[in-house]
Amino acid sequence: MGTKDTTQKRLEDFEDIFADISNVLLYDGEDVIKEKELETITAKDTYTVEKQIHEVERDVAKRWKHHSLHISLIGLENQTDPDYKMPMRVICYDGASYRAQLNAEESKKTYPVITLVLYMGTEKRWSAPKQLTDCFKYDERLGKFISNYKINVVELAWLSDEQIIKFKTEFRNFVELLRDTRLGRKPQYSPIQLKHVHELLQLMRVMSGNDEYEQLLNQTTNNLKQNKLKGDELTMKKIVSLGFDEARAEARAEGKAQEKFATAKRMLALGKSLQDIMLITDLPMSKIQELQTEIKSA
Repeated sequence: MGTKDTTQKRLEDFEDIFADISNVLLYDGEDVIKEKELETITAKDTYTVEKQIHEVERDVAKRWKHHSLHISLIGLENQTDPDYKMPMRVICYDGASYRAQLNAEESKKTYPVITLVLYMGTEKRWSAPKQLTDCFKYDERLGKFISNYKINVVELAWLSDEQIIKFKTEFRNFVELLRDTRLGRKPQYSPIQLKHVHELLQLMRVMSGNDEYEQLLNQTTNNLKQNKLKGDELTMKKIVSLGFDEARAEARAEGKAQEKFATAKRMLALGKSLQDIMLITDLPMSKIQELQTEIKSA
């Protein structure tokens, strides 16, 4: 199903998801950043130290453009655990992006770089530094000379319901999963229509460690192929509901099968003929013979 890092990036890299995350966290849910205004850029930047070239790779980054004007570069960094050196890491990401602008031919057309750290932990809140000066000890007399650098950490599992409902894409369902995991309750999903069902369920699977999401993905794929589920019906509520219905049907079928085996074993113990047992239980002769062998060898 993929690693946490890979599945996180895969969902967030879609323009509609990226715009949704950015609009909620930067503009309080206002539809300011449009999908078509986002330009995917390489997540890698390079820098040179002592004649050695090093790479800095962001998780997801896009340039926000309006017509030909570059408004901003927005980067997303995913964290499942607090990172003590996160301010230093973000400085490297942002610095490399500014360095690229400095070296660009159109150097006058510079623009700000914004990095959002999406903290996906559910057991504890972010406890690591949120600014550079908290990463080290220093002489207080030097404090006014140190250029501090603050980072934007968003604790997704601790967003309020009022904030979560502002997400318009299935990213809301993912945040709902994190919130409900933190609260120790069954996930309560909003009826958001899904466009990226595979990526969402894969991410839910690796983040929760719950194999049921993989089963839901397989069931949903089959239901779409068999026209049991239409594209406009794709919501987490519908998928989960259908999944439970199918699981219950499978459980009933399994129960009936076990009941048939129990009946066949009782009839064998009473010395009934294999033909009579097959007629009554509707089990294939090969299965009845296997049961007979098991009873004799017991």
